[in-house]
Amino acid sequence: MMDVNQTPPDRMTVEQRRQEVGQLLARGIARLRMPPQNCAPESEFELAIPPERSVHAVSNPRNRKEIA
Repeated sequence: MMDVNQTPPDRMTVEQRRQEVGQLLARGIARLRMPPQNCAPESEFELAIPPERSVHAVSNPRNRKEIA
């Protein structure tokens, strides 16, 4: 878990801000290189029957008929 620095940036020294930016970048790069976690294989989410289209969906608005 990341420790949150509650000091406002305008009250930090240049070196403190530089360290914080460096830590954020390093953690981001480390996360990019980590294998995905809590991700199920795509096959677990495949549906046997595709969902029905909405009866309210209009694929082409020019074909819509106005109801009087």
